[in-house]
Amino acid sequence: MKLVGAALGVLCVAVLSACPPPGQGGYGGAGGGGGRGGAAINPDACGSINTSNVGRKMYAFLVASAELDRSSFELENSVRDACAKMARELGVSPDGDTRTVCTRAKQELDANLQVSVKTEKRLVTKYTPPVCKTDIDFTAGFAAECEAKASADIDVSCSGRCGGTCNGTCDGQCAGGATGGQCNGQCNGTCRGDCHGSCEGYADVDASAECKASAEIRATTHTTCTPAKTEIVQQDVTVVDATKWNKAMAAINVGLPELLTASKKLELTAKAVVLWVQTGASLVRASGELAGELGAKGACVGAQIAGVVAATANIQARIDVSIEVSASVSASAGATAQ
Repeated sequence: MKLVGAALGVLCVAVLSACPPPGQGGYGGAGGGGGRGGAAINPDACGSINTSNVGRKMYAFLVASAELDRSSFELENSVRDACAKMARELGVSPDGDTRTVCTRAKQELDANLQVSVKTEKRLVTKYTPPVCKTDIDFTAGFAAECEAKASADIDVSCSGRCGGTCNGTCDGQCAGGATGGQCNGQCNGTCRGDCHGSCEGYADVDASAECKASAEIRATTHTTCTPAKTEIVQQDVTVVDATKWNKAMAAINVGLPELLTASKKLELTAKAVVLWVQTGASLVRASGELAGELGAKGACVGAQIAGVVAATANIQARIDVSIEVSASVSASAGATAQ
């Protein structure tokens, strides 16, 4: 994430002298994660800038960045809320930032399980993973706007399960319509071609670097997930303190499904963020063209870029802490996929 901040900083210095200093975007630190999102990045603040090749790519980047900012903020909040629910069931304070609340809930869960059972094996919390679907047609449409092409000219492959129709090679099982190695039906695997409908996995856009990164960010921010389902299985467990055991079970049941669901979306988001970082370098390479094509709107766009620079550290912090504490609490709960 440091790469995009550095790249956009160079872009501001080299091209748009009116950029304000990074960090003036109203993103106050929240401790253990990032500050509140969406306050400084407004893709439409400068009017219509998507009337040229560079302007379209810049606009797409700003739209994706604003959505990533909001989405990362919401994801961290969902993780914190899940830990707060667990903390309440365990009888400890639900107050504090994400890391503080989740660490407190994990420690109390560990303590309750340690004294409430006599066992040689830990309890197992079996769970059915959430099913996350990305709208392929929406993703292709955004990339098409960025490229000034028709949606039909944008190929989106799916690593996971193409829930609609895969027109191409399916590295997996093709449900009907397979001829000569080509899949013309539902693909359970990786659809290396054009996937239509939904993708239960990561949507990979075939487009220029800037449009690809922006479209894949928007694909993940618009991804919807069904809730994970959990079932606590007692394997060689003898309960010796029913009160503490019941608190631990209540905490797992109320919080773990939300943590597992958030973790799945965080996994997709983290992958898209890698490409988003690379977009900064692409913008630096286009700096001369950017200045020439945006003209009088350059200063305004520069302020928006500075907002992105200011937001990057918070975005990374939110994602990092959310992934870390979700994994930690899930491990304490004995989460095992079934």
